[in-house]
Amino acid sequence: MDKNPEACQALLTWWKDLDNNRGDRADLRRCHSIVDVVFNPAYHKLWLALNKLGFGNRDSVAVIAGVLVHVKNHQAGESFAAQMASTKDGSNTQVSGLRFKRLLKIKDKDELFSSIVRIVKLMDGNVNVCNLANSLYWWNDITKKEWAYSYYEKAPKTKI
Repeated sequence: MDKNPEACQALLTWWKDLDNNRGDRADLRRCHSIVDVVFNPAYHKLWLALNKLGFGNRDSVAVIAGVLVHVKNHQAGESFAAQMASTKDGSNTQVSGLRFKRLLKIKDKDELFSSIVRIVKLMDGNVNVCNLANSLYWWNDITKKEWAYSYYEKAPKTKI
């Protein structure tokens, strides 16, 4: 979706609109699984918008909706994986190498959902919304390799 301007715009519009619909945001934040997310009308708004653009995988969109409600600021530019590797306090990466390796082993969408929510919170909610959504939608070995390339190129060499 980060390479599809229309999909990125639909995502950002939906995400920003949650500021005006705090009840929807609060309901989505309380979700602990993608099944919980699917029971929320705000998810269906996002799914309808993305489905029109060819992104019809309901479970993937549920993961995206459940994760994006925890994002505070859209930080365009670097990929989400590179953002995970950036230093937070001048010495440590925001997401440790060990946590990152565990993340890359995830196959189950519910496990991916809960892990990414924790990581977004670790990063104080400052992430590249469109890049993250694209990665969550296309979660597969290709995405995982791209994340590894981006993360390890950015991570401080002494911390790998």
